[in-house]
Amino acid sequence: MEKNYTGPQTLSFIKKRPADSHKGVFGTLVSLTGSRYMTGAAYLSSMGALRSGVGLLKLAADDYVQSVLKTCLYEAVFIRPDEMIKQNASAYLIGCGIGREYDGLLRTLLPCLDKPTIIDADGINYVAANINVLKNMRSSASPILTPHPAEMGRLLNRDTAYVQSGREQVALSFAAEYGCVLVLKGKNTVIAAPDGRLTVNTSGNSGLSKGGSGDVLAGVIASLCAQGYSPYDAAVVGVYVHGLAADRLAAKYGEHGLLPRDLPAEIGAILG
Repeated sequence: MEKNYTGPQTLSFIKKRPADSHKGVFGTLVSLTGSRYMTGAAYLSSMGALRSGVGLLKLAADDYVQSVLKTCLYEAVFIRPDEMIKQNASAYLIGCGIGREYDGLLRTLLPCLDKPTIIDADGINYVAANINVLKNMRSSASPILTPHPAEMGRLLNRDTAYVQSGREQVALSFAAEYGCVLVLKGKNTVIAAPDGRLTVNTSGNSGLSKGGSGDVLAGVIASLCAQGYSPYDAAVVGVYVHGLAADRLAAKYGEHGLLPRDLPAEIGAILG
């Protein structure tokens, strides 16, 4: 096991943006997020992606979600969920706030994806009920899963106490067995790669313990993948800057007062 810790040195992994560039240089993220009662998840993950520098965001959502987000999310291109596979994607984001209405689509979609794929929230719940889908995904999909401890428990069919009692080993074992990057969220988030690399995060505070923080993180990691970061580096950098943004914001709003919606702009400022 190669164990590392994030810190100020992690910022050296951030790629400089060439002055002579266009949106195609920074990739296209195709995102399946949001549902009638969770439009905020789609908004927060989208803002996390956009503020992290992705060149183009294509948001796949139903008519209701689109009608809400078109009033506040001006930078996205909106598509139907059944159009996802036709897009020229650099990365995919699946799951933030989608509920279970897309289970049928995920059954056919996930095995077809051929670019880095970040699976979060309800996407993880689908995978937990259909765990072999990870082994059926293409190697080029390089899946990244971002569970909190309860979702990790569902993936393993174990309780949360089991996950928390051995977070590093749980993450490493799962990443190795299923060929994915595993981001086990919580205090000192653990990032594990299938080849045995492990990074423990040192940034962040209790202000992140609010619904929507994870949606922002998923958007950031997906955006970095779309921009050409390796899945493991995208996860390490994304987790660290997400936590660092929370630390900076806590100085302004307090850990009680910082909101997930505050994070994307601060993350963008950190990335430069």
